[in-house]
Amino acid sequence: MYGLQTFDGLFGRRKIMTSADRITRENVVEELNRALLWHLQNLMEEEYLYWYRRGIHPILSRKKQIRPEICAKIVVNNADMVTTFKNGYFLPEPSTFVSRRDDPAITDAVARVNEYMYAAGAQYAENEVVNWFHTTGLGVLFAEPNEEDDPSRPFNIWSLDPRSAFVVYSLRPGNRPMMGVNVVMTGKTEAIFDIYTPEAFFRVYGSMTGVKVIPDGVPITATGINLISESPNPIGMVPIAEFAYNETRMACFENAIGLMDSIDLAESNRMDGIEQQIQQLGIMYNCQLEEGTTINDINEAGILFLKSVGDNKADFKLLTSTINQQETQTTIDDLYDQMLEKCGVPSSIRDAGSTSDNVGAVYLRNGWAAADTACRCTEDLYRQSKAQITRVILEILRRRTDIDLRVDDMDICFTRSNMDNLLVKTQAALNMKQLGLAPEIALGRSGLSYDPLKDIALSSGYIEKAWANSDNVETVDKTEAVVDEG
Repeated sequence: MYGLQTFDGLFGRRKIMTSADRITRENVVEELNRALLWHLQNLMEEEYLYWYRRGIHPILSRKKQIRPEICAKIVVNNADMVTTFKNGYFLPEPSTFVSRRDDPAITDAVARVNEYMYAAGAQYAENEVVNWFHTTGLGVLFAEPNEEDDPSRPFNIWSLDPRSAFVVYSLRPGNRPMMGVNVVMTGKTEAIFDIYTPEAFFRVYGSMTGVKVIPDGVPITATGINLISESPNPIGMVPIAEFAYNETRMACFENAIGLMDSIDLAESNRMDGIEQQIQQLGIMYNCQLEEGTTINDINEAGILFLKSVGDNKADFKLLTSTINQQETQTTIDDLYDQMLEKCGVPSSIRDAGSTSDNVGAVYLRNGWAAADTACRCTEDLYRQSKAQITRVILEILRRRTDIDLRVDDMDICFTRSNMDNLLVKTQAALNMKQLGLAPEIALGRSGLSYDPLKDIALSSGYIEKAWANSDNVETVDKTEAVVDEG
C-alpha cells in the first residue's frame, strides 16, 4: 500500500524557463541542474495526481479520536470518472491531418503523411498523451528517425512519461524550446539525462534519489554530474513537445480535488453512522451486575441480568443517534454537481427526468455545452503543440522521402461529435448555400464536415449540380402552358 504525499495546494505545473541564448557543452550541465529544481516540484505534484486518479486519496489516512474502531474509509473515485470521460470525449477517434490547399499534389502528400503516422503508431501515442495531460496536466510526445530499414516507417513517435521528461523554454518573446530532457534510470540512484537541443544531442551522467509518494520518505533529489557524450542533431529542432490540458497546466480534475475529498468524507461519515447504528452504546440505570462481569462477558452472552439498587428500578437503554439520510444525500448531490461543473463534465443528476425541452435546451442545461467549450480550449493548445512535433516529422520526411510539406499546408482534424445536431448543421449549410457561399465555407463553418476539401472532391459531381441551381426557383415555360378558359 502506498502512502500519500499531501500538498497545501495544487495550482498547475510550472513552465520551466531559461535565460541562456544557447545550450552548449560548456553550460549544459549547469542549465540541466537549474531546470531540475523546477521539474522535481512538478514531478511530486504529477505523482500525487497520478495516484489520486488511481484511488489513493487522503481519506485512506483518516483517523478518529472518538470511537476509532469505527472509521470507514470510502474512496469515491470521481477523478477516474472525470478523466475517463475527458479522454473519450476529447479524442474519440485518432486525429488526422487534412489539406489546407486546393492542390491535388498537397492533398496526396498529406494523405501519405497520415499513412506514415499510422505506421508509426501515432494514434496510440496521442491517446497516451491525452491520458497523461488529463491526469497530470502535461503530456509529452517524442519523434525520431527510425533506425530500421523500413520504407513504410521513416520515423518513430512515442509518448513519454511527463514525470521523467520535460522541455525548457527561452525567456525571450516566443518562448521557443531550448532543450528537451528525458531521464533514464540506470540503477537505484544512477541516472542518464538525454538532452536534445536544436544543435546537438547531449548525454549527461547524474543521480536521482528519494521516494516519490511516501510522506515520511526522503525528498527526491536529482543532479547532473558530468557530460558523457555529444553529437550533432541533424533535425535542427527539439524533438520533444509538451502538451498541456489548459493554460495553467492543471489536470482535468485538479481544481475540484477539494470537492472530491469532501464527497469521500461525507460517504465515509455516512457509513460510520450506519455502523454506529448497528454497534450502539448501552446505558444502564441503577444496575448492579455480578462481581467480575466484564464487557466481553456481556458481548458474548448477548443478554443482561440486572439487579435493582434499593427502590430504584434497574433499566438498560441503547444510545441511538441516526444520520438524516435525505439531508446527507442532498449535501452529496450538491458537492457532486459542483464537482462536475468545475471539471466541465455533463451532469447525470441535474434536472433528471424527461422534459419537453428541445435538444438544444438539454444540451445547454445538462452541461454538454460546457464540456464542448472545455474541449475546444484544449484543442487550441493541442494544435500548437502538435504543430511543434509535426515540424520535426516533416523534416524527417523531407530527408527520407520525396514529401516536402510545410506545417501551414495542413490542419489537424478532430472527429469529436461530428453527428451531434446533424439537422441543425445541415440547415446551416443550406442557408449558407442560399447566400451564395462556396461549398468549402458552407461545409466547414457549419461543422458538417471536418475535411471539406476531401469531401467536396469525393462528391464533386453531386455538389456541382446542387450548387449550380442555388436559387431553387422553379421556372415555367410559358409557351407550353395550357390555360383553361372554360
